[in-house]
Amino acid sequence: MDKKLQVFVSSTYLDLIDERQKAVEGILRSGHIPAGMELFIPNNKTQWEIIEKWIKESDVLMLILGGKYGTVEKKSGKSYTQLEYEFALANNIPVFAVVLNEQYLANKKSKNIDLKVNEYEEENPNVDKYKSFKNVVTSNLVSFVHDINQISNEVTLALQNFMKNDEIEYHFKGWVRGTELNKNTPVEQSSQGNKLFDMDEILLNEVIDKLESEYFIDTIDYIANYCTYELESTNKIYDFIYTYSKPTKRFFNEELQNLFTELINKLNKYTNYLGVNFFRKNDGLYLYPELNIDYQYVDEEGRKTYEMHLNRLSEISSNTIGDIRNFVHASRITLYK
Repeated sequence: MDKKLQVFVSSTYLDLIDERQKAVEGILRSGHIPAGMELFIPNNKTQWEIIEKWIKESDVLMLILGGKYGTVEKKSGKSYTQLEYEFALANNIPVFAVVLNEQYLANKKSKNIDLKVNEYEEENPNVDKYKSFKNVVTSNLVSFVHDINQISNEVTLALQNFMKNDEIEYHFKGWVRGTELNKNTPVEQSSQGNKLFDMDEILLNEVIDKLESEYFIDTIDYIANYCTYELESTNKIYDFIYTYSKPTKRFFNEELQNLFTELINKLNKYTNYLGVNFFRKNDGLYLYPELNIDYQYVDEEGRKTYEMHLNRLSEISSNTIGDIRNFVHASRITLYK
């Protein structure tokens, strides 16, 4: 049975945004579906009611534990992170934790001294509660990491282990296609429908693999940070747009195709921006090189103009990275819902 696990990602938030994203990437790369509070649609229910519902509907809870205890829920006096972890255990939902070691936290702090990464930096710290919670976490399945790139790998390995022991230990509900829910009483579905689902699944896996293996996000992030690139680095994005704009490269699931069309349009918008706003100089292309901050003799008006283009580059790059990540997540759910 081709089963996709729903993985609830738990952590403190502002201090671990990048780490959460690495975890999500690892989950998606493994072919599973991430869930977390930042993905939820607000409604009239309380925050904890929503959390309970999503944890109960998830197969695994994955915790990222940094150096902070997190926001405390007033009634219990415990952090939401601890409550999520304990709720999963109480409901027999397997848990797995990635713990950032001391060196990791020290390096993170050195890169952004204004970011609070340790509990003792808080105005009203809960150091004892944090230590107690950490002791509980490290007594269960856990992996210590010293580098952010380890997170997605550890997540992938953990999910592989869960799936390997599914039939004999976990019996995950997961997300499966309708015809596989009960082999004895299969849901009526035409062989043509199964074939189209298979074709959509193959194409989706191909697209996601291409987005990740060609490092689109890293390329876009590099250009935004350094305001320069070589054509070779963006050719893969152009090739992707060209290849997957062909009529033969389409999904039979209409909702999935709409998501994909939107992604192609967003990538087109990004590459068009590069084509209009970057200019060749020697072997590279630069964001308005006549205004580049590396040039010493630029007047005040020139600096303001460059700053405007720099801000726009940052905005469109951030939006495009978000579009890629949103497509990968939403497409998985669309195909298996």
